Amino acid sequence: MKIFGHPVHVMLIHFPSALFPMDLVCSIIAYAYGLNSFAHASFYAMAGGVVLGGMAMLAGGADLLTVSKDKPQLVVKILIHGSINTAVVIGYSIIAFMAYKNYPALLPDSLLIMALKGALVALMVVGNYFGGNLVLKEKIGVD
Repeated sequence: MKIFGHPVHVMLIHFPSALFPMDLVCSIIAYAYGLNSFAHASFYAMAGGVVLGGMAMLAGGADLLTVSKDKPQLVVKILIHGSINTAVVIGYSIIAFMAYKNYPALLPDSLLIMALKGALVALMVVGNYFGGNLVLKEKIGVD
């Protein structure tokens, strides 16, 4: 899937890759210093990551349809990458929904939620490694 010759999935994936770790950092600062402004910043980073991550998932799914015809030997690698990052976006979506129930009176996250966010960010790094290999070595989505 391309817009004006540019790969949409490759353009979109950078946002959740930056916003989810930013959410984690803001959550840690909000918890450590009791600053609700960082709890709000954390929520907005998380929400942006969820929305743009969902859009990246749609674009990646559209790319999968093309790749399965052109390079069927790569479908398993693509499904591993997509499954990992889909799990991350779903996990963050659940956390965002739970936080939204308290909006606008957002409070710092608990240690359990921060640990879950840390695990999701680590899982995202693994998924992004698979995705990076597909783009850089196999030229998926950029040819």
